[in-house]
Amino acid sequence: MRFASQWVAGENLEDAVRVAKEANARGLEALVNHLGEHYREKASVEATTREYLRLLATIRAGEVRGTVSIKPTQFGVLIDKAYALSEILPVLDATKADRRVLWLDMEHAATTDDTIWIYERLLERTDHVGICLQANLRRTPNDLERLLAAGARVRLVKGAYKEAPEIAYQMRSEIDRAYLANLETLFARGREFAVGSHDGRMIQRALELAKDHPTPFEFAMLQGVRDPLKRELVSQGHRVAEYIPYGPNWLPYFSRRLRERPRNVITMARSFVSG
Repeated sequence: MRFASQWVAGENLEDAVRVAKEANARGLEALVNHLGEHYREKASVEATTREYLRLLATIRAGEVRGTVSIKPTQFGVLIDKAYALSEILPVLDATKADRRVLWLDMEHAATTDDTIWIYERLLERTDHVGICLQANLRRTPNDLERLLAAGARVRLVKGAYKEAPEIAYQMRSEIDRAYLANLETLFARGREFAVGSHDGRMIQRALELAKDHPTPFEFAMLQGVRDPLKRELVSQGHRVAEYIPYGPNWLPYFSRRLRERPRNVITMARSFVSG
């Protein structure tokens, strides 16, 4: 945990709220995630629902600027997508009551269809809900078109999961081209979307597109990565959200980011040097 603490707030809710308030003090919005995934037992899922409701109540009481981002597999999508939806709905109601946006993370490609299905059901209830899409997946342009047509909020990331070549780009240059193409689509047709990247080239292109498309958007970056860049963007008047994970299940999250894509090691190592 000592080594991971740059990128993980801590093991308990109080740690997450403390780091969220520190982010607010630096001009950042907080995007908090309670770590956990791949649950196949309802007791773990229902404990997760209670944790997020407690987290949102604490955020409200502490007047924290920000919201939560959840993983469908921690809400039981591997058990049944309708069950997962039923467990997410109380969290949606809590975010909606505070006019916060509930974000859905995207996980392995095997869960993409069910995640989009859940998102579309949530979107029927409120437009204060967003979904993450991964540029490395070959299907993403079609998913993006479908979701934008429905009025979705999208957080575009490159993708941290290692997928088969048949369904995902493998080379960095291919992923970068896909990201930029999807970014163009977001600026042309999106609303209140998030540019989820630490790549200076992607960020620079977003800033260029923003000059021609006065569309509300924000940057989203991980806790502990490129902090000076976050400060620079905030000083320029841009909205920046910091993704803040916490919980006792931090080791799988931390290990996966390093294991699934070796370049994450480089990204994290560079953060020590360049910020």
